[in-house]
Amino acid sequence: MSLLELTDVTRSVRLPDDRVLHILRGITLSVDAGEHISVVGRSGTGKSTLLNILGLLDEPTSGDYLLEGTSVARLSSRRRAWLRGDDFGFVFQQFNLLPGRTALENVAAPLMYAHGKPFWRRFRLAASMLDRVGLGDRLDEMPDKLSGGEQQRVAIARALVRSPRVILADEPTGALDVDTGGDVMSLLDEIASQTGAALIAITHDLAVAARAQRHYRLAEGVLVPITLNAPGRITEWVGDVPTDRPDDAVAPAVL
Repeated sequence: MSLLELTDVTRSVRLPDDRVLHILRGITLSVDAGEHISVVGRSGTGKSTLLNILGLLDEPTSGDYLLEGTSVARLSSRRRAWLRGDDFGFVFQQFNLLPGRTALENVAAPLMYAHGKPFWRRFRLAASMLDRVGLGDRLDEMPDKLSGGEQQRVAIARALVRSPRVILADEPTGALDVDTGGDVMSLLDEIASQTGAALIAITHDLAVAARAQRHYRLAEGVLVPITLNAPGRITEWVGDVPTDRPDDAVAPAVL
C-alpha cells in the first residue's frame, strides 16, 4: 500500500468573470514511504497547488486522495488538521520564520501543539534537531542575524522536529546560492533516508530535481513522468520541456 496516492485529482477555481480556471487536470501519483520524488515545471503550472493538496492545505475539486488507504475526503477538518501537523513537514522557499523569536523558539513552535512528553521536552527536541542541521551553536540567534542558508536550516529543523512521515519541499533552494542549495538538499536527503520519510520536492531547478529517485513534469496541469540527467548528459529547459544534451555541447541552457 502506498503512503500517498492521488487518482485523477483536479483543481479548478471560478474567476470573477465566471470563467473556470483549470489548475490541475487528472493528476495520478503514488508515493511510498522513504521515496524521494521531484516535480519540475515553470512558474504558474500548478506545482504549489499540488503540494498544498498533498499537504492537506487544500482540497481537490474532483478525484481521490488516499493517505495510507484512507480517503482524505472522508476525514473531518479536525482530523486533517491533526494529520497535517503530525505527519507532514513543510519546507518553504521563503523560510517563514517567526521574527523576534530565536532559532530555538522557532523550531520548538510546532511542538506547542504536541501532547505529553514531546510538549514538555520541546526545547530539548528543538535543540537536538538544530544540532543535527549544524546549528547547535546558534540556538539563541534571531533570524535576522542568520545567513540565508542558516535560516533555511532552521526552517528544515522546524519541519522535521515532529518526525513527519512526509516532507514537502516547495522550491527549497530557490532563495539560496548553488553551493548552499546543494548542501540543503543533501541534508534533506540524509534526514529523509535516516527516518524513512517520503520526500517530495517541487522545484524549477533541474539540478535539485535530478537528486530524486523519480522525476515528474507538471505543465498545463498535467503530470507526466520524465527522466533527468542520464549519465554523460546535462538536462536543460527547452521551452516548457526539460531535455538532455551531451555534456560537452556548447549550446547554453534555455532558462
